[in-house]
Amino acid sequence: MAKIGIFYAPKGGNTEKVAQKVHKHIADSEMFSVPEAGVNEMMQFDYLIMGIATIGKETWDQKIKKSGWDLILPHIDKADFSGKTVAIFGLGDSVTYDLQFVDAIGILGRKLKEKGAELIGFVPTTDYNFRESEAIEGDMFMGLPVDEDFEEEKTDERIAAWTQEITKKMS
Repeated sequence: MAKIGIFYAPKGGNTEKVAQKVHKHIADSEMFSVPEAGVNEMMQFDYLIMGIATIGKETWDQKIKKSGWDLILPHIDKADFSGKTVAIFGLGDSVTYDLQFVDAIGILGRKLKEKGAELIGFVPTTDYNFRESEAIEGDMFMGLPVDEDFEEEKTDERIAAWTQEITKKMS
């Protein structure tokens, strides 16, 4: 049986809440917060689901130290993700940050592709209102955008549809 790992940051905010919802839809998946779990743990899984916030709790709480994905990205640069299948969900605010909506999906997605990962779980942009995003490839987001600030009522339906789609590709 294929092993599925869900890795997310930051802890304690909406990204963790969405990770828990994704986890409930993906049978036999294991969930980890970043950076408590890092690239070495990721390499133990056949399939990876990564959750990231463009601006979130870690940004607002950050004093000087780095946290979450900031600590893991340098290690991803040194890793080989060839043979890994990765789906990304990202949180963003489509109103206040409509020019950077879920940019982190694109930043992480491109980095993982450079390191050999196969990305799945692309989502059409048509159901979202925003102006710009680094998460777009062609006319699709490179993962699942979630806006808990202004479209929270759509989150559960979006997660259900997305997890159904990615699990087809994880079997």
